[in-house]
Amino acid sequence: MTSGRDPGIIPRNAHPPQPETMDLGMEVGPGQTPQLRLPRVKEVIVNGMTVKVKYCDTCMLYRPPRCSHCSICDNCVERFDHHCPWVGQCIGRVNNILLFFLAASLVSM
Repeated sequence: MTSGRDPGIIPRNAHPPQPETMDLGMEVGPGQTPQLRLPRVKEVIVNGMTVKVKYCDTCMLYRPPRCSHCSICDNCVERFDHHCPWVGQCIGRVNNILLFFLAASLVSM
């Protein structure tokens, strides 16, 4: 059951998010487009608290807190714990409790 559920994968963006500010100090020649760089860390206010979110270059999105990119699955996963080789997928927000029950049932045998 753990291997058949989505671990909480965050869908990728088709395009990178729009930058809030543009660096106007760079010289751009005629016919060239200025290269826009997104900040690696962005501060967001959630429920009155300031939270730092990190940018994922692969998924082209700012990851929510406690979200990580799995190099094996190549996806950002909410509340990422680890990539389990026995289950064959990431253990995250949705299937974490199911993995606990799987481990408990194997130990009780």
